[in-house]
Amino acid sequence: MRRHLDSEYRDRWELFYLLNGTVEDSREKNWRDVQWGQVVRIEARLLRYVHTVDCSGTGFRAFMNFRWGGWEAMYGRNGQFAGHRKIKIWTIGWTDGVTCFLKDIDFYAGQLIKEYTAPLSLFKGHIHPDVISRVLGL
Repeated sequence: MRRHLDSEYRDRWELFYLLNGTVEDSREKNWRDVQWGQVVRIEARLLRYVHTVDCSGTGFRAFMNFRWGGWEAMYGRNGQFAGHRKIKIWTIGWTDGVTCFLKDIDFYAGQLIKEYTAPLSLFKGHIHPDVISRVLGL
């Protein structure tokens, strides 16, 4: 079992609502160890913001949940490069096996950055092993 828990962060965690009524808390259980085949809703709580996705989308197969970061280029009013800023993003969403329906959330501010769709092929490495056969139709 993985040790990293979201209790290390101040006021940032996820809740995973399972089919049987259980709620898994990422402050107590690593999000990678959740029973993904049983999840019916994800709630990401960052600062005072709450972002949710559920399994009601047409063609729902499984949830997508991953975190990433890096550096974003910044530009001044005149359009000239002004340096980089560090970014850290939590992504929650779901897939129908072809397309992902995603929400990117700014870890630092807690606000929604964007909602978008993207081909599942871009995120195949983020499919949890518990649901990979359901997602890919194996």
